[in-house]
This record gives sequence, structure tokens and C-alpha cells, in this order.
Amino acid sequence: MAGRDSTLAAYLAVALIGTILAYYGGVWFKHYGGKCVDRAIKDLTLDSYYTLRIYDSFSHLKPALIGRIGLDTESSDFRDCGIGGDVNALCVDQIGKQQLQVVRTEEENVVCYDVRRKALQTVSQEIKDCFSMSRAQWYGGFQHVHQPWPLNAMNLDLQPFVSTDMFTHKSDIGGVVERYFINSNGVGIRISNDVPLYVSMNQSGDGEVCLVSKSQGYPYMSNKNVLPELNYTICRASNIKLLHDAMSRRYIDRPENIPDEKMFRFPVWSTWAQFNKNINETLLMEFAKAIKENDFSYSQIEIDDDWTPLYGDQEFDIRKFPDPGKMIRTLNNMGFRVTVWVHPFMDVNSKAYKEAAREKHVVMTTDGSAPALVKWWNGDEAGLLDVTNGNAVQRFLDRLRNLRASHNVSSFKFDAGEAFYYPRSYSIKSPYPNPENYARLWADLAYQSDTAVRHQEVRVGWTSQKYPIFVRLFDRMSSWGYDTGLKTVIPAILTFGILGYPFVLPDMIGGNAYQDDITFSGGAYPERELFIRWLQVNTFLPAVQFSIAPWIYDAEVVTIAKAQMKLRKRYADTIISLAKESVKQGSPIIRPLWWISPEDEIALTTDSEFLLGDDLLVAPVLDKGANSRDIYLPRGLWVDQLKGDKKQGPVWLKDYPAEIKDLPHFTRQRDT
Repeated sequence: MAGRDSTLAAYLAVALIGTILAYYGGVWFKHYGGKCVDRAIKDLTLDSYYTLRIYDSFSHLKPALIGRIGLDTESSDFRDCGIGGDVNALCVDQIGKQQLQVVRTEEENVVCYDVRRKALQTVSQEIKDCFSMSRAQWYGGFQHVHQPWPLNAMNLDLQPFVSTDMFTHKSDIGGVVERYFINSNGVGIRISNDVPLYVSMNQSGDGEVCLVSKSQGYPYMSNKNVLPELNYTICRASNIKLLHDAMSRRYIDRPENIPDEKMFRFPVWSTWAQFNKNINETLLMEFAKAIKENDFSYSQIEIDDDWTPLYGDQEFDIRKFPDPGKMIRTLNNMGFRVTVWVHPFMDVNSKAYKEAAREKHVVMTTDGSAPALVKWWNGDEAGLLDVTNGNAVQRFLDRLRNLRASHNVSSFKFDAGEAFYYPRSYSIKSPYPNPENYARLWADLAYQSDTAVRHQEVRVGWTSQKYPIFVRLFDRMSSWGYDTGLKTVIPAILTFGILGYPFVLPDMIGGNAYQDDITFSGGAYPERELFIRWLQVNTFLPAVQFSIAPWIYDAEVVTIAKAQMKLRKRYADTIISLAKESVKQGSPIIRPLWWISPEDEIALTTDSEFLLGDDLLVAPVLDKGANSRDIYLPRGLWVDQLKGDKKQGPVWLKDYPAEIKDLPHFTRQRDT
């Protein structure tokens, strides 16, 4: 008994010393039986089993983050590799295997730890660190097929952390990917861009987010002589809002300007969900006339899939559009700007492909002898534009300029661009270790196509926040739930905003009307109620995109749609003002409730409401058959814009009535 008590006392003494060192600073390094390591710098400890703890600013007995550093707990070969006696740094060598270095910095009440994990053995080593998700709510990272908000409900098996086409590649990760995660404890993690990164979340219910670096195999192009590293920075502040403000200033570029103001003020009208691939000149002109006859506003009309004779040839199919020049002049005279759908794929029979193959403007086989063909949703074999080749990019832009010059096409909808479209083995003009550069360069190409007016759109994003263009949500299914349906729209918009993409173009109101997620054939229009509720979700978002026409239902739907667009018009100046604010401050236009109440546990988990700026709260109905919903108002004095009365938050409004025509929204009164 005495022996057990003495062991316990020794353990508690060790823990106490570690806590003291974590609070006051200093370096501590100790072996236990030649095997285990204990070490601390201020606010951070690494214990005997390589559990890393980072403490918050108020309670140094309560960790803000707990992680498992992937050192071998069975090894006895350790040494303190020290960093010049620096009390703000620690270094541990697992001799002949791997190394851990941590350097602490502090600036304006934000503490950061630069973590460098380096393999010392072979290029085939995998370096893995995991962090508990159970002590906080997590956000950021990437567009997801189900888009949980927060991320804690996600189950993501370990996979390359690169952008994919969620439908074509049957993947969970979408086209917008950033190596940036934050949590409600005021802790954030930013992983270096050059790490060959794999990520899992809650795999097999483990309650952890795991970061893995492994440089062997697709999709990363590795230098076979370079040992893998896992480098990342952990930062902490007193709450999530202050943390995000600090980390976004450090790691996320702010937009250089805003997109075309017309796209904020007036809806985009697309042919896709309404007509799918059946679009032709007659249907397009009838569509445009119906928009005007039903007295709807518009910023532009977009001609989507199957306007070309072969994919890759940027010219109109005269069988479907006999006189495109005259057609577009007529549309221009009606007040429409006309944009068209483009992508990086080239049909092997197209003129564009034959030229690109000859000039090596497409992604090539490893030895560069032939194009490396890829599969996409419109074909099993296509050339993929090599966006790392400056000549290839200029040739592509030349074709777009020709469309402008010859037919007055005003701008473009850029589809695809995800890194996972690279084939399994390939070569490109300018190799990058991280394949995600494809998405960045595709976004750059999109911007270059329309730098003056900026009314193009793209659906991918990676370190491309500086471009003042709209980034579109991935295709939504015409359904109510989290199966890429209505309930994923708000979480996706919020995620884009946190990742630094404020100019979000929601997908089409009502979804894409797909009959299934295999053939993507159209015509399965959403039910009436779903269309209306989807429209209401979109009313206060940065942009609105119609395709399914309100008049295919009935007069009441048209009336409700017009009322929502009238309501939006009242706030258009506010939306544009917030867009300009994002240029100056990096703030999203659409914000989570925790933006104004960062320590409110309910605000931290609310995924069915959002803020436009700081002072307009929107709570649309998202459930089929519902004529009411529970609404949470965070702290502040809120004015009900449907009823006119005032509510002091934080407060729940239970069973708040919202008939089919109603969009609950509240404005916050500021103290005067």
C-alpha cells in the first residue's frame, strides 16, 4: 500500500511540475526507465506517452486542445535535440526514426505553436498526429457532400486532402479545400501547403481529426529523395472569433475587389436545371421571354451544358443554335448579358484536343509521349487542359476571347477544376508537389477571362481567396435533407465564409432536378413546397440563381418568388456593403450565429440559421410540411420583421409560425 501511495505521490508531483512549467514557461525534459519523455514549454506539455496538451488562457488545468503525437511509445532511443536553450521551443528526437520540434510565439494575445514533424528513416514513412474533437466544436476545412456544421458529426475515412468531384469520384470532399480548421475553444490548426496531406475525422468513431503525411503514391507527386514532413501551426486565443480574426489575417488572402455588383443585386438565370442538355436557341429565347413576361429581374442568362458540337471546341453547335450572333444580339437588346458554360475537358475527336495533343497543352503520360486521358461525367476519355502550361492557358483564353469578339458572349461559368481529375500517372509542364495547384490555377484562369466586369463563376477554391469572383456551391440534389439537399446549403455557405470565400453563388434554387446521382439526367423538378422554401433560404445570400422557373408551378409560387426578390432588393445595398467590407477586413458576408456570440453553446451548434452581417438573422423553414420552427436568438435586442415586436436574446422562440409565404428574419438593434 505504501509503495502504491509513493508511486501516486510521485506521479502527482510530476503532473504538478508539468502544470507549473506550462503556466510559467521553461523547458522540462525527463526520461522514465530510458523510455518515456515529459517536456513542457509555456502553455504546452508533452507527456510520457506523447500526448500533447495546449492550455487555454484562463485555466491552466483545462487543456484547450489534446493531441496524440505519432512517436513510437515502445522505443527507448530518445534525445533532447534542444533549440539553443530557447524556453519557447522544444525538440525531441526519436533517434533514426523521426523528430518533433515546437516553437512558440505570441502576438496580441494570440499564441501560436509552429510544429515540425520530420521523418528520419525512409521516404515511405508515414507521420501521423491526431487531435481530440470531443472537447470543442470544429469548423472549416472543406466542402463536404453532407456538410455537417459543426464538423463533429462527420465520419471521414482517411483520404487525400485534395479537391474532388463529389459525384463523379464518389468522394466526401468537394471542390473547395483549405488546410485550415478552427474550434470553439479558440484553437486553430493550419497545415503547410507542401505537406502530402491525408485527413480523417471521427474514423470508426474515434472522435479525432488525424493528419497524416505520406509522400508515396497518387495523388501527390513526390520527390523520391525527400523524407516526408508534417508541418503545421496551432494557434489559440480566448475565443473562436478572436482566433479566426487572427489566423485569417495571417493565412488567408483577402479579396482584391468585389465581383460585378449586378450579380449581387439581380438573379442569375441558368438553363441547366430547367432544360438539362436539351437547350437550343428556341428554348433559350422562350426562356428569356418568359423571364421578362413574368416581370423578374436578371443579371445575366447562362447557357449551360451541350451548346458546343464537341466538348472542348468553344464554338456554338449550329444545329442547336443556327445563328448565335443574332440570338445573342437579340438577348442583349432585351437587357440580358449572356454567359456560357466551360470546362477543362476536350473530347478526343474535337479540334481543340487535336491541337492540344500536338502542342502538349493537355496533361500528358509520364514519359510525355501522349495525352493522359481522363474520365469525367460526360465521357470516359478526354484530354485535360494542362493549367501549369502558360501557352495552354493563353490558347484557352484566346478561344474565350473569340467568343466575346464574334458573338458578344459576356462571361463564363467555369465548371470542374478539381485536383482529383488528374489521372493516376501523368506529367505536366510545371510540376507541383501538391496537385491542389490545379484548382488554384483553374481559378486564376477563370479570373483572367473577365478581369474588368467580373461576372464569371468557378466551383473550386484552394488558396485562391484573392480573386474577386463568385465561387459556386457544388450541385445540390432536389431534396430536403443532408443528402446534398436543402439542409446542406446554409452549412456550406458558412463553411465557405470561414475559409475566406465570401462571394458564394448558391446552387440553383430547388436544386438541379436530377433524376439520380448516376446519370444526372434532368426533369425531376422539386416539389412546390421545396422550391419555395429553397427560394427563401437564398433570399439574403450573396447571390441568387434561378433555373427552374417559378411559373412552372402556379400563380402563388410566382407571387411568393416576386415578394422574396422584392425583399432582397431592400437589402442589396447592405449585401454589397458587406462585400466591400470583406475586401478590407476579410469578414464573410454570411456569418454563423457564433460570430456575434462566440461563447454561446447554442450559437456554436446552430446550422439552420445565419447572419447577414452582424445585424440581420435569418431562420428559414427547412422541414417538409412544417408551418413553424424553433428559432434561437443570441444575445442582443432583436426586432421581428414579420411581427414587429422585440425580443431580448439569448432566447428560444418555440414553434414560431411561418406559413409557406413567410421567411422569419430579425434585425438587431444596436445600443445608441
